[in-house]
Formats: sequence, C-alpha cells, structure tokens
Amino acid sequence: MRGSTLFRQVSQALFFPQSCVLCDEWILNSDFSPLCQTCLLSLEEHHQRICSYCGIRLPGSVLEALGTCPACRAGAPPFDFARSYGPYAGNLRTLIWKFKFEGHRRLADPLAAFLESRLSNSGLRAHSTWIVPVPAHPSRKRTRAFLLGHALSHRIGVPVFSGLHRVKTTRPQPGLTVQERLTNVRKAFRLCEEEQLNDRDVLIVDDVWTTGITVAEICRLLRHETPVGKIIVVTLARVSRWHP
Repeated sequence: MRGSTLFRQVSQALFFPQSCVLCDEWILNSDFSPLCQTCLLSLEEHHQRICSYCGIRLPGSVLEALGTCPACRAGAPPFDFARSYGPYAGNLRTLIWKFKFEGHRRLADPLAAFLESRLSNSGLRAHSTWIVPVPAHPSRKRTRAFLLGHALSHRIGVPVFSGLHRVKTTRPQPGLTVQERLTNVRKAFRLCEEEQLNDRDVLIVDDVWTTGITVAEICRLLRHETPVGKIIVVTLARVSRWHP
C-alpha cells in the first residue's frame, strides 16, 4: 500500500469515522465509501440469462426456446435495450432503500459504480451521449435518480441532460395496478431544449425497474419529440417476474 493511501485512510478514520450502512462494521478505505468490502461483495448481480431487450431474468428453458421474454415478443419495447445491476432483493434492496429513504446520499457514488459496470458493453457513443435521470416533480428536491445520474456522469464523462421535466404530480407507483400506473404517468413529462438530443444516444437512469411503465412513457416522449439515436435504460435493480 502506498504511503499516501495509508495516510488518507488513517486520517479519514480518525477525523471522519464511519460504519458500513449494511453491517455497521467500522470502515477503513481510501475512497470514503459508506459500504465495506465484505458487504460490497455480497451484493447479487445478474449472472443468469436475461432477455436481450429488457434485461429481465429468464429461466434457461424460456431463453433457449424463445430468446426474449413474452412482453418483448408481444411488442417491441420503446428502447434499444435495458440492463439492471441485480435483482431487487437481499442486500441490494436494503442498500437502495437506505439510499432512497434514509438519507444515505453518499451511496450515490458506489451505486453509480454498479451502473458503470453494467454499461461496460453497452455500445454507447462516449462523445455523443446524454444521461437522462428519471425526473421527480419540482416540489421534490434532488432525487435518487438525479444523484445517481450525476454520480454516473462523473464516472463515465457523459453530461446530464436537464431538459426532461415531470409536470404532473403523480402518485407513488408501488401498490398501483398496471392500468393505474399507465394513467398515473400519462403526460407526466415534458421536454425542453430537445434539439440538444438530436442524433444523440440517450442513457436513462433510475434506481428500480418494476413494470417499466414510467420508462416507456419517457421513451415514447423522446421518440416523438426528437430524432434521438440509441436509447438505453440502466437501473440498479430489477423486480423480476420470473423465479429460478
């Protein structure tokens, strides 16, 4: 270990002591992460076979026979493809909950690192891409998608597009039926300065993918209002309809 790294770790431990947000063990690391290495390695990634379009986990028999999930076969999704870091379960679910509802904003950077790893083979044009976080209503301040988007921007060197706005106060999606979700997000978003997106790839960023209805509404707006290039969706976790 380099002397400067050791000095930084010791200094942080002395003046900014912290414990892991998952296991409460004392942390000593060089990047002041609120997540210890043991808990980091415990987070489940998507290693199973997935739908090539929407990225949902599929039983091997379904993928071998059909290649994609039933929803994507029934109708082409409004994006090019979507990927999630892992299933919405276990420690990953707990971590997202702490980030969203318990004020652990310093988790934005390690969570953005998960998104970065999932995008390693995305085919994005690095110098012709915008990050588009799923926006909240103006009455709500910096949301998890906003923080994730900006943290990912710092990591991959892609700017954040701030011209997508939520103009309708929507109900929380959890607990709503599919039809209620569709009605809830219909005409909920508006684009400004959309010419900045002309022929540019778009990377939509959010924390959890449940049904994909909100993302689909944003994708339809982007396709209708501007000649965007590729649309890729990346989320931290995916609620699966399939169980191994």
